[in-house]
Amino acid sequence: MYFQQSWRDKRLSYTGIPLNLTLDNRVADQLWVPDTYFINDKKSFVHGVTVKNRMIRLHPDGTVLYGLRITTTAACMMDLRRYPLDEQNCTLEIESYGYTTDDIEFYWQGGQSVTGVDNIELPQFSIMDYQTLSKKAVFATGSYPRLSLSFKLKRNIGYFILQTYMPSTLITILSWVSFWINYDASAARVALGITTVLTMTTINTHLRETLPKIPYVKAIDIYLMGCFVFVFLALLEYAFVNYIFFGRGPHLQKKKAENAAKSTNEKQQRMDANKVQVDAHGNIHLANMDLRNEMTGVEMLGGLGGTNTMFSYDSASIQYRKPLTGRDLYGRPTPSLERPLGPKKSRLRRRASQLKVKIPDLTDVNAIDKWSRVIFPITFTFFNLVYWLYYVH
Repeated sequence: MYFQQSWRDKRLSYTGIPLNLTLDNRVADQLWVPDTYFINDKKSFVHGVTVKNRMIRLHPDGTVLYGLRITTTAACMMDLRRYPLDEQNCTLEIESYGYTTDDIEFYWQGGQSVTGVDNIELPQFSIMDYQTLSKKAVFATGSYPRLSLSFKLKRNIGYFILQTYMPSTLITILSWVSFWINYDASAARVALGITTVLTMTTINTHLRETLPKIPYVKAIDIYLMGCFVFVFLALLEYAFVNYIFFGRGPHLQKKKAENAAKSTNEKQQRMDANKVQVDAHGNIHLANMDLRNEMTGVEMLGGLGGTNTMFSYDSASIQYRKPLTGRDLYGRPTPSLERPLGPKKSRLRRRASQLKVKIPDLTDVNAIDKWSRVIFPITFTFFNLVYWLYYVH
């Protein structure tokens, strides 16, 4: 920038020549100049190609115009909570280092004291407005004059859309491709999920390296964290599917089915052992039949038919004998003796069928993927809508 100062020194007034005198820049070392400095300066220098860029112009009334071509880097305290959708106020403050207000006064000259601001183009900011201020700074050593040039800056969002927002959005959408991949393609779905998670982590790391370490959360951090959560949930969705349909659930279902089948087989063997055996003389062998306490003697007599029934017990077997008839002499078995066991057998079969456990159909996994195809895009769209409406306005 071109920094110019003007003051009047009556000792340098002259007559006889009605012209302004432009002096060599080395004359400045022999003249009195204000001890002006930039308060928030971090690094500054006066250009020196091909000679030191200083100008001394002397007017007949003793007015001195002192100009410098300098480059300065000034510090600006920024609030980055809305970064990169933020607006900042930065100032360039000029003050006298040694002279107090009793010795010198600073003021902006006229309404055109600052020019060329409208033509400045910055890579990350746009200058929305600027204003000049004059004030006094009071310290322990006295009161010093100060001039302030305040800029209202708005950060340009184009760079961040191309470098951060768009890649993050596309990576999040890419993680949803796994919902259309078959559930048994574990290698493809896991590789896609891990790749998208690592890519989001890389973007976050690169962004943190370009910013100062501040204690609060920025707007771009919220967006990247939201994208990271969606990518991570897409990976967990397949883990959930794999656990439900290939993990503990089917294992327990299979175990229950095996226990039920084992119980059914035991009951079937017990039924086979309790079958009534009739010999050639019409005697029923009940050696292996289980007698339960619930069945009384009357029920036994009624179930085996007739009032002429006789039971004989021994240590080896239990036999039922009935009076022989002429038809029984030919060795024909009486079919009516097996009838009471028919309802019992059918009742056991129904009970065994009720204990069967159905193993889940693995094709039902498509239902979770179908719901994910709808829920993830809708939720992410809602997240973007709330984010941009809040930070843009």
